Amino acid sequence: MHVQCPQCGAGGNIPDEKISSTGTKIICPKCKTAFAVQNQKPQENKGQEVITLYQEGVKLFKEKHIDAAIDKFNAAIRTNPQDAEAYKSLGLAYGQKKLWGEASQSFHQALTYQPDDLLALKNLGVAYLQQQKFAEAMQALEKVLQKMPTDEKAKSYLVMAVEGFQRAQAALQPQKPAAAEPPQETVAPPQTPLTPEPIPPKRNPVQELLDKGAEHLDNARYNQAFEAFQEICRIDPQNPHGYFGLAMVYEKRKDPAKAIEAYQKVLELNPNDNLAKENLKFLKKQGKKFRFLGKR
Repeated sequence: MHVQCPQCGAGGNIPDEKISSTGTKIICPKCKTAFAVQNQKPQENKGQEVITLYQEGVKLFKEKHIDAAIDKFNAAIRTNPQDAEAYKSLGLAYGQKKLWGEASQSFHQALTYQPDDLLALKNLGVAYLQQQKFAEAMQALEKVLQKMPTDEKAKSYLVMAVEGFQRAQAALQPQKPAAAEPPQETVAPPQTPLTPEPIPPKRNPVQELLDKGAEHLDNARYNQAFEAFQEICRIDPQNPHGYFGLAMVYEKRKDPAKAIEAYQKVLELNPNDNLAKENLKFLKKQGKKFRFLGKR
């Protein structure tokens, strides 16, 4: 390695093995100035190792060897923990495996080191959307559209995030019970016999099952809820409420195909059910295959 004194400019060659990567103190033989020099080759080799690992990961990813690609991208990140491109590609690979939590973490790390990477930000929004983290998805996609207001894909994903957020908020709103009238005490004249209270009519079994199904659904007892709504469909096949309850259970069980079938049955029996229409529309949009966008 060539070394030059910063004081007098005298220079000479020193074997690389005598100079460490952390720095070696040298005294100039001409002016006696002491100064430190550092061997740059290990750092250069480290950078080349990151590039090689990343390129191998990209090749494996294109060849659909996703697990092997993930290993390469993680190796590149271990070598250089600030490699934004490796984090971004790792997020894409996790997305192919439908590991959305890991994908969102990877895209978030990429944005830590490249905050203006709109592609990573958009894909972060997609990963949040797949996890039904609608508020986080909205935030990420809105940032993309602030910088690129003509991005149609970001607009489409944002619409889906907003609809999902609204649906989630509506589901959390408790139904207000009808206000009960305060009881009125009536004092009968002494000479008039009191009228016996009428025997309360027997409750409709369908209504009882609906109430039980709703209670089970609210408390995440999905098997019991499914049985209640299924019994409604058995004893009253023309009642749309039973199928609506089944659709909600299927949604909770992450079975959109069966949920779609159940909502379609609801609309066959009651074409004016606007909530079933909206839920069916949303599920069909969700059914479209999400895909991450390639590099520009």
